[in-house]
Amino acid sequence: MHESISLKVPSDLKFMKIVEDLIKDTCETLPLTEEDTEALIESTEELMRNAILHAYKDRQGYIQIGLHPFKTGLRIDVHDWGLPMSYKKHISVPLEENASEGFNRIYDLMDLFEYQNLGKDGKKFVIIKYASHPLHKEEKVEKTVPLLPDKKPGVKKGEDDLPVIVREFAEGDEEGIARLIYKNYGYSYIKDLFYYPQKVFESHGKKFYSIVAQREGRIIGHFALVLVPESTIAEIGVAVVDPEFQGRGIMNRMLKLVLKKAREIKLDAVFGEAIMFHIYSQKANLHHGFSEAALMLGKVPVDTTIVNNELAQKYKRGAVLVGYYFFTKERKKLYLPEVYKKQIKRTYSSATIPFVKAKKRREKVPEHVFLSYTFDPPTNIAKIRIDHYGKDLKQKFLILLDQLKAKHCDMIYADISLEKIPQIDKVVKLMNKRGFFYSGVMFFYHERGDYLRLQLKHSDKIGSKNYVCYSDFCKRLSKYIRKDEKRVKTV
Repeated sequence: MHESISLKVPSDLKFMKIVEDLIKDTCETLPLTEEDTEALIESTEELMRNAILHAYKDRQGYIQIGLHPFKTGLRIDVHDWGLPMSYKKHISVPLEENASEGFNRIYDLMDLFEYQNLGKDGKKFVIIKYASHPLHKEEKVEKTVPLLPDKKPGVKKGEDDLPVIVREFAEGDEEGIARLIYKNYGYSYIKDLFYYPQKVFESHGKKFYSIVAQREGRIIGHFALVLVPESTIAEIGVAVVDPEFQGRGIMNRMLKLVLKKAREIKLDAVFGEAIMFHIYSQKANLHHGFSEAALMLGKVPVDTTIVNNELAQKYKRGAVLVGYYFFTKERKKLYLPEVYKKQIKRTYSSATIPFVKAKKRREKVPEHVFLSYTFDPPTNIAKIRIDHYGKDLKQKFLILLDQLKAKHCDMIYADISLEKIPQIDKVVKLMNKRGFFYSGVMFFYHERGDYLRLQLKHSDKIGSKNYVCYSDFCKRLSKYIRKDEKRVKTV
């Protein structure tokens, strides 16, 4: 039995000598020929060179070499934490017939050559060399991998002087998107799906739709339309522009195409969550016709930073302002809780959404009620959904709340249907007594229904003042929320 060996070196080719000696020493314990050993050394050096030149193009990093001997050969893993790479780059080799460099050379030298995308944990190449055998030398086994078509969209002049084209996602964009996220956030971005080029490709059109900005074949901007499950709305987000091209109107151009795509797929509305450390995203949403509807404290993780922004350096979870852009404005019948009636009416009026007050019907209260919740570990946030009132609501709600608190959620949000609960005052009173206070209105949020959103702090790292408001509506909403938070403490 052979033991595995791991060596982590800086991303500098001068450390290849150490790696080479390690491979030679390991191969001496195995039935590998000098030719096999040289092939392993050459392939490993090529993979290290690839990481240094491409993965760590503009920065320093580390490369981990793992040697895994077995009875008839040696497996070597080359692991880096640099720029993401499309899986297609690997499966499309050999790129050129009789090529003698790069992945083509590795493919020719090794018996197995694999690529693994590890998401936030970087990527890994795996090579295997089996011990040479006389039979292997008698006939050359031909290795083939299907070639992929080379289709790259052309670059056209944009509306401004910058030669940028803004368009919908196309196959082949997935690696550029992952690299763009990495360039702006490193491996700290919450939506880690976007670090996996293959998952980006497979999920497009199912979980989200992407709009990209391209310059000379390079992805320099991205904006996504993230679909809300079991609903007819989507969140606009994963919006990023390469730092080299920021401040040139690219984000606005992408947002226009995002809204056009939302119309095409017949959404009722889209919403955006503007981070409130600054006013720029709030101003952009208002400029494009968004209506502000809710202010969610603690939605932004505590480690989110913005360069030269004092509010983002308070080491408190930040707030987001939820704004809606409507494609449908149908009249709703609402059960309005007495304590929040005026504020909810103001929100509908601001959004110019028509509604009527639903008449409370005398119905037999069901014995049981079903509560549902979601918990997102990366953000440490939970959401509770309440669609119906029942005699056992209090008992089930308290059990659920204890379970979520045991998970140490920083924030817990509660969505209460404004259209299905005649006894909404009883539900709100129950929530207020447990510390939930006002957040806002979420339109079309669950199965096209409108919901009152309340919020509960469950951490001392929730910032209540580390945000700024741009609009008068936001300022009034912020004041109202602070006042309601104080009120529920006395309930």
